[in-house]
Amino acid sequence: MKKTFYLLVCLCIFTGVIAQEAADKKVQAGIMLGAGMNFQKMGTKNIDKNGIGADLTIGANVNFAFNENIGLSTGAEFDFNSIKYKSATESPLYYNYNDTEIRKQEDVTSGDALFQVDERKQSQIYLTIPTMLIFRTKFIGYFRYFGKFGLRNSFLLSSKSADTGFDYETGNLLDGGVQATNKNMKSPGDVFFFKTAVGIAGGAEWNFTGSTSLMAEIGFYYGVTPLHFTTNEENMTLFTSGVNNGSGNDIYIANKATQSQLMFKVAILF
Repeated sequence: MKKTFYLLVCLCIFTGVIAQEAADKKVQAGIMLGAGMNFQKMGTKNIDKNGIGADLTIGANVNFAFNENIGLSTGAEFDFNSIKYKSATESPLYYNYNDTEIRKQEDVTSGDALFQVDERKQSQIYLTIPTMLIFRTKFIGYFRYFGKFGLRNSFLLSSKSADTGFDYETGNLLDGGVQATNKNMKSPGDVFFFKTAVGIAGGAEWNFTGSTSLMAEIGFYYGVTPLHFTTNEENMTLFTSGVNNGSGNDIYIANKATQSQLMFKVAILF
């Protein structure tokens, strides 16, 4: 019985020493991997969301400790983001294109092909810099628990789309089209270059050796900036055709949406 008691006492002392090494660190830095789901809230009746999008995140995280319980969590993350849309108008949506470039209204030429968009999957790459306050408990054995609150600020690096619908290579609806998919299409200016979301997250940190810890968290981030921001009609790409929209004129429209995310992350911090 005494041996068991002494063993437990020694184990508690050893656990406390190991955890204290991580608790005393003012800066923790390391690599992270995350995955999530994207939820679009539409701001137009012409285009609708088409299910849930996905997000893959890789990068580096840094935690700065103000004291043992409060700090700042930041870093640099690359978000590989996907969004799914579908046409929601009674009149089909079209765009003019040349090769892989989707034409803005002001850039359309007589030699451009025409495409009817039924469904669209957009893929973006963002550089994200989180700025979040982190609130942590003291270590309980090898573990401590934390909550985060703050912003995820993202800057657009690239955007492409894969569109499913009908292709009119001659650019004339009356010539008839063929079912097709346009891949790797670029539409400069369609996706806003900056997005930010306010979020809350929670998780646990396991100090498994020395000052090295494994962190896992789940968070929800509510988008507060538009994904698409086009106010000048000359910069718009999507339109309903005067051939079948009942007005006799092409009517250009802009996509409108905000994005919220549910994200899961793991990180190794040193």
